[in-house]
Amino acid sequence: MLLYRTLISVLLDSELGRWSARGKAPVFWWRDDDARRPGPALNRLLRLSERFEAPLTLAVVPDGDIAALVAACATTPDVELAIHGFRHENRAPEGLPSGEVHDGDSLDEVTAELTAAIAAFAQAGLKPELFVPPWNNAHPTLNAALAHHGLAVSRYGQARAPEASPPRVDAHLDLMRWKPTARFRGGVRVLLRARRLLAERRLGGQWDQPIGLLTHHLDHDEPTWTFLEAFLSRITPVSRRGF
Repeated sequence: MLLYRTLISVLLDSELGRWSARGKAPVFWWRDDDARRPGPALNRLLRLSERFEAPLTLAVVPDGDIAALVAACATTPDVELAIHGFRHENRAPEGLPSGEVHDGDSLDEVTAELTAAIAAFAQAGLKPELFVPPWNNAHPTLNAALAHHGLAVSRYGQARAPEASPPRVDAHLDLMRWKPTARFRGGVRVLLRARRLLAERRLGGQWDQPIGLLTHHLDHDEPTWTFLEAFLSRITPVSRRGF
């Protein structure tokens, strides 16, 4: 923990000081993917959210136990449940990037899948506002279905675009690396990217352009958890609903 807190101080304090000198504070938000049901890892995530008063958007695969997830999150303030795909199954033809929706799917078919996902959330008492496409793959047909249902989309890496159809608010700071296996990206790598994102927004005068922290609680090893705790102690996210 001390190591990561020291790294945060060394790599971020100067940039954060530049923001403070202008009377500004960066806007971070937090998204966690791949939830299907409660468990020890989710409980640990929720404890961090509550401890640091850090609002959390939990991307939930709608074929899981949504009602149990709602119950598990009920005592943690400001947890949003978003739709994370349909079944989180890769249907892409061989040789193409992974994704659930591809060129062979009609708008009616995709809209039906999305309608079923929304209905699964409704059965658990939720009205979702955000869709997170698995593998960061938002096919144009999926986007059309989302716009039809009035849902925003959250992918990875782009600027917030509230005027887009559908509106878009992305994550930008993934704590994990995925190849060849899931593992912590490393404190230095994460913090250097965070510093670059902060500097880009400062230099562009984009003070309100959010930076999305991305976690995957089911895949965290201990270094990931330790870094996340240290990071949340320095950078407190705001609710996605606020922008």
